[in-house]
Amino acid sequence: MESNALEKSLIEGMEQLEVIDCHEHLGPEKNRTGAEVDVFTLFAHYTRGDLAVAGMTDAQYASLFNRDIPLEHRWALFAPYWEHIRWGSYARAALLAAAKFYSVDDINEKTYQPLSEAIQKANTPGIYERVLKKACNIRTALTQCGSTDLGGTPLLTPVMPMIYPTETWEALTRPPFGSEAPVRTLDDYVDAMRRYVLKVKGEGAVGLKMMANPFETPDREPALSAFARLRDGNETALPPQNPLRDYVIDQIIAYATEQDLVVCVHTGYWGDFRQLDPVHMIPLLMRHPKTRFDIYHLGFPWMRQALMLGKGFPNVWLNLCWTHVISQRFVVTALDEAIDLIPMNKLLAFGGDYGIPVEKVYGHLVMAREDIACVLARRIQAGQMTEAQAIELAKKWFWDNPKELYRLNV
Repeated sequence: MESNALEKSLIEGMEQLEVIDCHEHLGPEKNRTGAEVDVFTLFAHYTRGDLAVAGMTDAQYASLFNRDIPLEHRWALFAPYWEHIRWGSYARAALLAAAKFYSVDDINEKTYQPLSEAIQKANTPGIYERVLKKACNIRTALTQCGSTDLGGTPLLTPVMPMIYPTETWEALTRPPFGSEAPVRTLDDYVDAMRRYVLKVKGEGAVGLKMMANPFETPDREPALSAFARLRDGNETALPPQNPLRDYVIDQIIAYATEQDLVVCVHTGYWGDFRQLDPVHMIPLLMRHPKTRFDIYHLGFPWMRQALMLGKGFPNVWLNLCWTHVISQRFVVTALDEAIDLIPMNKLLAFGGDYGIPVEKVYGHLVMAREDIACVLARRIQAGQMTEAQAIELAKKWFWDNPKELYRLNV
């Protein structure tokens, strides 16, 4: 079978697989159906970064969502930048979504108005069911939107932030810790965080998310000193990386492990991505060998560093969420190497990583299936596996592995 035909056959096989979406930012459906929508809803997430790099200012981007400005004026502003970014992976997810749900094969000056009308007409209760379940075959999406109140749908499973800012006294005494007891000592704060962990777990959270910033060895005495300086007004603010943060994160990871929650870790691309190198996690991986760590985004652009975490640490899982819409070429290379390097129960295939534009989850999933089919087709043609074995491998990545990692009852 030729490569293109084999890839098509694999994609068709994967379309029959049930999917656990391993990372989104989707809130309750009412957030979407209550929003004003139009063509620019499809550009309300990561394409913002590409538009900025292409030269669009923050004020110009904000004006795209100002419905007091006529749609045609907003399109005239957007169109030149669209021509700069339309070939990128971010944009492709929007094009795939427009074709699937609104029968629009391209987004251009002839289609933006009817596309806007179609998006508005479809923005009704049931849109999550239509997009996630029916179009994507997703049974649940692990979502971080800052709340466990997701409208009661099994299509969404919450993941919550692990830690809130520790740099100021105001931050240390703010919600979500509740009002059960005042925070006056470091132990009060740690107890408040433990109550928070118990609370969100009781409300359905299956993981806590943190960032892969550089960490120092946690030390209680410097943490106590830093806490006291903030409390007593001797210091206005600590730097973002400080001994108080290191101590508290270490305590919360240990408690999350006791509560059988996954620790989810943003690594790589975002802002000053030098601060998010996946190798920063090695001291924590070694300190907490019983913790299940879900390493997001395969450390992009530090693919091999992330792969080495999966190669060397039994408590690491590697998550391809977001990566397919960063660069499909990256994923094809990374996944091919991952098969060589790590056990196949440690890979998670997909997470759309979207908020309001839920339609783009579908576009991202199409791209994920393409990437996986490309890699597995090569293996089949090289005689390393059969097509049936390839589909079984994809099933592990899309379903079995996340289900086991997160202890999901789906």
